[in-house]
Amino acid sequence: MTSNKVATLPAADCAADDTAVPKREAIQLVQFEPKLAVNPVTAIERTLRYTKDPKGYLVETLGEAVFEERRSNLCIPEEIDKDFYGTGKHKSNFEQHIARLLGKTHALFFITGVQAQLAALISYCDRESNYRVGWHVSSHLESAERDAYQHLYKLERTLLGESPDELPTVDEIKEILSRTKTDRPAAILIEIPNRTLGCKTYSFEELETISQACREANVKLHCDGARLWEISPYYQATAGKSIADVCALFDSVYVSFYKGLGGAGGAMLLSNDTELIDETKIWQRRTGGNVFNLMYQVIDCERGFNELYGGLAARWKQMADVADGVHKATAKYKTKDGLPYVQFNPEQPTCCQAHTVYQGFTADELLAARDRVEQKSGVRPFEKLRKRQVVDLRPKEEREVDANGEEVPLPDTTQFMEWLIIETTEEIETQVFVDAFVALCEELAVSAT
Repeated sequence: MTSNKVATLPAADCAADDTAVPKREAIQLVQFEPKLAVNPVTAIERTLRYTKDPKGYLVETLGEAVFEERRSNLCIPEEIDKDFYGTGKHKSNFEQHIARLLGKTHALFFITGVQAQLAALISYCDRESNYRVGWHVSSHLESAERDAYQHLYKLERTLLGESPDELPTVDEIKEILSRTKTDRPAAILIEIPNRTLGCKTYSFEELETISQACREANVKLHCDGARLWEISPYYQATAGKSIADVCALFDSVYVSFYKGLGGAGGAMLLSNDTELIDETKIWQRRTGGNVFNLMYQVIDCERGFNELYGGLAARWKQMADVADGVHKATAKYKTKDGLPYVQFNPEQPTCCQAHTVYQGFTADELLAARDRVEQKSGVRPFEKLRKRQVVDLRPKEEREVDANGEEVPLPDTTQFMEWLIIETTEEIETQVFVDAFVALCEELAVSAT
């Protein structure tokens, strides 16, 4: 593909009166979802073009050279038919392709990852008549599924790890596994990488140790691989291991197709265990996931996989370059407590997705500084902020009270944003990001004084 990267931080268009040339649209740096994903007409037209001619679409979109470079990993169907309650040549071909790529023998397409993971976990638990499952407090099952594990599947969860802000250590997981058979879980779920923690992940050696410990304890190990595609380049770079090598350490793996790959929506559960897939098909039916057809979702998920999977390493490199450049260029900007105005979490991103944390300023102050940067430069450094939980560590006697005697909470001066490099932002030069973050820090420094 040809590069149209923005080389410099542009000045905003100025006008002496209302009849002058209108302002150009601001360059948005920090994004989580491309505009295309929320434009139904454009998205459906894109899927239609792929459906009519998958190979032609990919050659046109990727370029001939990139297409040939990635051909061995691409899933190009001989025909696209309409599946019927889970059966269909095209759907089966896609499932088998992903299974081979991830080193598993079986795969089953699900409409959501929620269904896929819980189906696997309840199947493991049924086998042992043990309904305990272990996961970290940051798990999607804990925070985003309205306690489906408990209300629908009657599972009991054992929390892994002591810190809500860090991955459970290998020793903490081993401690859970060392418990008596009646007290340890039937299965353990770990998220690779952990989205809530900024995509922190384990080293390959740590995963090997966890996997071996689970097998010795006869506890199944399941991978929440919602962003496994994104983290694959990390394991290749740091350990020389393929995505199949990572998956080999798990009894089952879930992957998503709508997050980093931009598909319409869908997931797969993968395993070498034939009985597990048969058991999860039953749970898929019980929970309404065995729908009449998944034609559109399957086609567009295949398109997203073919189009984006091979380009995630370059996006990770860009995110790492941005983080390094921003850290160096903004190092002098610190709060009165010595905290950096801006930092990445993790400091060295593991993939094309990360958290950026702002300290020392309220959300209103940050938004106002952002708007001033956009007005002056034509670049919008970020869109949305999220709040971090604030714990008041002051002694009770030092805390302020209002006229009614109620404690005045601490100002919320730690914000963060979750973002990733996507098709629009990967066309922007790293220096543009760095300059925008520096400009933001300069505005914050002025407001602080």
